[in-house]
Amino acid sequence: MPQANDPRERLPGGRASARMSDRAFGAAFAAAFAVIGAVAWLASETLSAWLFVISGALLTVSFFTPGLLSPLNALRARLLDSATPPILRISPRIRLILWNMALIAAGLLLIALFGEGWLQLRTPFTENTIGWNRYSQETGLMNPPNTEIRNTNRLDYWTVTRTNKLGFLDRERPDPERAAASCHIAAIGDSFVEAIQVGVEDKFHVRLEEMATTNLPGLDVTTSAYGVRSTGQTHQLPWYDEYTRPLRPNLVILVFVNNDIVDNSPALYAMKTGYGPDGIPYATARENPDGVIHLRPPQPGYARERLSSFQDYPLIIRYWRNTDSLLVHWLGRKIGLKTLWRMSPFHTRAEELVRRPGYESTLDGWDPADIADTSMSNFLTQPDPPPVFQEALKFTAFALDEFRRRTKRDGAELVILASHTMGRSGDPLFERVADMARELGIPVVNQSDYIARQGGKIEDARFAHDNHWSAQGHQWAAEALLGWLRENPQVCDDGDDA
Repeated sequence: MPQANDPRERLPGGRASARMSDRAFGAAFAAAFAVIGAVAWLASETLSAWLFVISGALLTVSFFTPGLLSPLNALRARLLDSATPPILRISPRIRLILWNMALIAAGLLLIALFGEGWLQLRTPFTENTIGWNRYSQETGLMNPPNTEIRNTNRLDYWTVTRTNKLGFLDRERPDPERAAASCHIAAIGDSFVEAIQVGVEDKFHVRLEEMATTNLPGLDVTTSAYGVRSTGQTHQLPWYDEYTRPLRPNLVILVFVNNDIVDNSPALYAMKTGYGPDGIPYATARENPDGVIHLRPPQPGYARERLSSFQDYPLIIRYWRNTDSLLVHWLGRKIGLKTLWRMSPFHTRAEELVRRPGYESTLDGWDPADIADTSMSNFLTQPDPPPVFQEALKFTAFALDEFRRRTKRDGAELVILASHTMGRSGDPLFERVADMARELGIPVVNQSDYIARQGGKIEDARFAHDNHWSAQGHQWAAEALLGWLRENPQVCDDGDDA
C-alpha cells in the first residue's frame, strides 16, 4: 500500500505514473543520444562520435538506479511538501518539464566534459609556433632558420619539424658540389611544398629521391624544396635566383595549387591576406602604363600598410579562434566556422581597397561581398572572368615565362606539377594553367589524372579537415613525377650549361 504522505500520490496516476515518467524520460533520453551519435558518426566518421552514445547510455542507466533515484525523489518530495510556500510550489506538469530540462542540461554538460577530456588526452599539443619573423629584402618574409616548428589543425595532424639554415622546412640542402655531381631536382611552391602537415621523411621530394634510387638504377638523384605558405609564383621567383640557382639543378618543379593564380594578383592577395596592395612582403608583378610587366621587390613597410579591416571578425569567430577548448574548436570545424571566418572581413577589405589611390577601378565588374577567399578561384573557370582575375592570369603567365627563361638560361628543365586541387585534364581551372604552359613549352604533370589511373580517391590525397596533402598525397605526387622522369631521362643527362 502506498504511504498516505507519499507526494507522488498527488500526481495524476499515482506512483505508477511517476515510475512511468522516469522510464519514459530515460527512453527518450537514450533515443536522443542515439540520434545525436548516429548523426555525428555520419558527419565525422571518427570514434569521437561514440561519446554521445556512451555517455547517454551511462546517464540513462543512472536514472533507473535506485541508489541514485532516491535523492532525486527526496528533492521532489520537498517541493511538494505542504509546508512549502505557495510561491515555490510548481504544478506537476511544469515541474516535470523543468526536471527533464535540467536532466538534459546535465547530460549535455557531461557529454561536453567527456568530449573535452577525450580530445585533450589524444591531443599532443594545441598551439602552433610557426610564424614569419625573418624578412629579407631579396626574398621577403621567411621562416626563422634552425627553429623547431609545431603545427596542428587540432584534428588531423600534429607535427614537430625543424627549419634548415635557410628557414625552409626541409633537410639541409646538398652543397653545390654534391648537387652538381648528381641529378639535382628542386621543388618550388607554397604550403604544399612547405608541407608542414607531414614529417620531412614523408614529403614528396624526399620520396621522389628515394624512389628514383630504387626504380631508376644508375641514376644519382638529390632533391631540395623551397616552399612558404600563402605565396604564388610571382612571390617565388626570387627564391630561384637566391637559393636554387647556386645548386645548378637539372630539373625545377613548380607545384601549382588552386589559389596560386589569385595569389599572383596584388589586389586579390591583399583582400585575402590583409596586406596592403602596396605593402606586400614578397616580390609582386606590376604593369607599367606601356603594358610592360616587371617584378617589384618585397616591401619592407608591410606591417604599416595592412588593411585596417584585418581583424574585422564577428565575436563568435574571434572566440572560436582564441578559445583553449578543443571541443569548441572541433564543433566549429564541423559546422563551418572557419569558412565564416574567412568570409567575414572580405567585404570591408574590398571597400578599403577601392579607396586607395590607383585601385579605384580594380574591382569593377565584380562584387566580392559574399565570396570567401577559398572560392575566388571559381571565377577563373568562367569564360570571361572579371578584369581583376584577368590581370591575375596575365601576372601568372608572366611568372611562368620568367621561370622558363631563367631555368633555360641555366641549363635546367622546368615542369609543372598540378596538385589535386587543380582538377583533372579538361577541368576549367587546370586548363587555364595548361594553356599557359603549352604556349610556353612547359610540360605539366596532373596529379588528379595519375590518382584516377591508379584507381585511387582524391579524398585520400588530403586530410579530412585540411586540403593539404596527406602522406598518401605526397606519395602519389612523387609517383607521378617519377613516371614523368622515367619518360624523360634526358633531364638528368650531363651536358654543358646553356
